[in-house]
Amino acid sequence: MTVDHASGAGLQRVSAGDIALDGLFAGMIGALTVAVWFLILDIAAGRPLYTPALLGQVLLHGGGAAAAQPVTIAPIEIAAYTAFHFVAFVGVGLVLSYLATLFERFPMVGFVLLVLFACLQVGFIALDTVLGAELMGKLHNWTVVVANVLAAATMGFYLWKRHPGIKRSLDHVWDRDRD
Repeated sequence: MTVDHASGAGLQRVSAGDIALDGLFAGMIGALTVAVWFLILDIAAGRPLYTPALLGQVLLHGGGAAAAQPVTIAPIEIAAYTAFHFVAFVGVGLVLSYLATLFERFPMVGFVLLVLFACLQVGFIALDTVLGAELMGKLHNWTVVVANVLAAATMGFYLWKRHPGIKRSLDHVWDRDRD
């Protein structure tokens, strides 16, 4: 007899609106975490808003423009990058919210979340290298890795609190069917 412990009567049906709202909040939390992290690093280095200005310059004008001239703290570049940054994080938040909802019923989705995290880490480092920021020596990979770990932790904590069924699901992840 097979018993599905994770999909017991305690789980509620989650609407698309709930998933979207959780994704929006999770994405905003992650984006703010990364923004605050780089703001702290920039202030400590004596150049507030340097990182969003650098990345905005790369986003709007390409890596060559940022390499050819010194980075100027300009509102257009900062606003463009900040908008892009928040939209990207909200997109990731929506995916994570949907996966967290699935995780409550299917514990194996936890593996998907780990693979997704690893892929996002590699993807951000590859994007950093492709855009040329690392090659210019202006943005270090360790700062991106720490930012992503902090964002994943804060987003994960928010979704953990919003989806208490995940803990119940994890309690039975190693259960086996017994005859």
